[in-house]
Amino acid sequence: MVSASDIILEYVSPSLGVVAGTIMFAAPIPDCYRAVKAGKGLQELNPTPWAFMLGNTAGWILYGILIQDIFVFVGNAAGFIISIWLNLQAAKMQYESFRSLEMRTSIANA
Repeated sequence: MVSASDIILEYVSPSLGVVAGTIMFAAPIPDCYRAVKAGKGLQELNPTPWAFMLGNTAGWILYGILIQDIFVFVGNAAGFIISIWLNLQAAKMQYESFRSLEMRTSIANA
């Protein structure tokens, strides 16, 4: 028979880790969303950790597959998807500031 401590150690605690990890990975989403909505480029946002988050979660996903641990996989799969979105938004904001500079230059030259 399965004891309560086995259930807590094998299912409840890893599930709480998945939730905590997902919340940690999702922390920059509101600031990124506000910056994209404002349309003024990256300004004070630092997208460098987002690139490292992409590599980190990809590595942990591979590790989760290799050891066949669903909790490692699921917790980092959510972070991987979030980091892809964050990196795409950072590229969008970086390009947006470049595009507005090009627009101002072309108007001034005209």
